[in-house]
Amino acid sequence: MFEDVILSRVDWSVLQEVIKKYFKVGTIVMLCQCEVFYEGRASSRASEARRLVIIKEDGTLLIHEGVGVEPINWQPNALITSKAYEDHFELVAVRSRPKEVVKVFIKDKPDVIICKLGSGKFSIRGTEEDLINYIAQNPSVIEEGAKLVAREFTTPHGRVDVILRSSNDELIIVECKRGVADLDAVHQLIRYVEYYSELGIKVRGVIASPSITPQALKLLQKNNLGYVKLQFT
Repeated sequence: MFEDVILSRVDWSVLQEVIKKYFKVGTIVMLCQCEVFYEGRASSRASEARRLVIIKEDGTLLIHEGVGVEPINWQPNALITSKAYEDHFELVAVRSRPKEVVKVFIKDKPDVIICKLGSGKFSIRGTEEDLINYIAQNPSVIEEGAKLVAREFTTPHGRVDVILRSSNDELIIVECKRGVADLDAVHQLIRYVEYYSELGIKVRGVIASPSITPQALKLLQKNNLGYVKLQFT
């Protein structure tokens, strides 16, 4: 049984051991004074401030401030290393594809919580329109770090339910189904993806629904398309 660990004013040598011991074992939450640097498709710097730094069990790094829903920086499924210097503690999260690096320079002795989080059954009640609205308002249910581009957008092949942009700058076309997604839904998604691909846009497609037929799932996989199960009753 994993027991939560709460540590106050942690020395950097202890913090380094905590990260080594619990990385990908538990979720590590830090309250700290820090600067944040990003290098990848662009570059950014967040000046020193008190922030919430979270390392999830899959290696995802999230950095939150006191306002807003989205983190100011994140790195999904990263390799995370750390090192103590004389004037700061450095946390480095690296993703290889695409190559991106987030560095967190911790300036004080942080408060740390190590815990084991779970995942429960997720369900939505309502119409297909409600499902579209929900995904548009919460794009992270499709992919962590995704942002809304458009909803119910008309193309020559029909109306795309939701268009998102991933953290690596790909378009994500989401076809929503209130009930069971079938072959027709997959063929429709393929048409959308082919349309945007022909325009020279880097794009991938996802079906979001409570369930999907085996034939439809097989066709999705054959065409390198994704499926996100959203329980919808």
